Amino acid sequence: MSNPYAGVSEADKPAVNTLVNTIFAQKTGVTRKIAAGESALAAQWMAILRTVIKNQAKFALWIKQVGSSPPSDKAAFDLYNSLNVAPKWIEIARKELGQKEIPGRTHNPRIMEYIYTTTNILETENQRKYVAREGEEGVEWCSCFVNWCLRQTGILGTNNALASSWANWGTKLSGPQSGAIAVFSWTGAKINHVAFVDEVDGEFKMLGGNQSGLQGGGANQVSSKRLPQGSVRHYRWPPNT
Repeated sequence: MSNPYAGVSEADKPAVNTLVNTIFAQKTGVTRKIAAGESALAAQWMAILRTVIKNQAKFALWIKQVGSSPPSDKAAFDLYNSLNVAPKWIEIARKELGQKEIPGRTHNPRIMEYIYTTTNILETENQRKYVAREGEEGVEWCSCFVNWCLRQTGILGTNNALASSWANWGTKLSGPQSGAIAVFSWTGAKINHVAFVDEVDGEFKMLGGNQSGLQGGGANQVSSKRLPQGSVRHYRWPPNT
């Protein structure tokens, strides 16, 4: 497991932890120690830690304790919020919530647009005929959706319809953060699904395509559901962003 404090000196670690606790308390209202098993709270704490460490220079007044009157806790929280703006691709993905497969021969043109973003399933004439005939019902389109959302912001994803194509793409993260791409394995080693991590009201959600809705049912729509962190194999981040 990677060191979450990479790049932080031993002398600065206590101040970093104090700052993270301060921001965490303002964000969640939780001031006590996080108990074992509270994975959602722990994930939020770690996400704040990653933001603080990534932006040490901007938080130097708190970490280095420069001056006799350090900035206020509110100022730290405001700075954190300004740095933790949801990436553009998440805003785009949110606007697609509710897009749903149409049973039968009438296809949802928006979902077909996601599918046609990737080229590996359209390489042969037989593949193209199959996709045109079966539409979204015949394709596991979760990876297509992620590729499409990134493409709208000018980021080239894997250009591949397989969820497994994301396993080594981009930069590996040590945990969830809003905008990350979560690669899932429901049963052992095989990668089964890919979706975005979306932070909603302090909780990490799984925002993706080819998922069931909040009321269950088949995997047939763009939805946002609770993130099953135990099934995540990797968290990836677009390169050079």
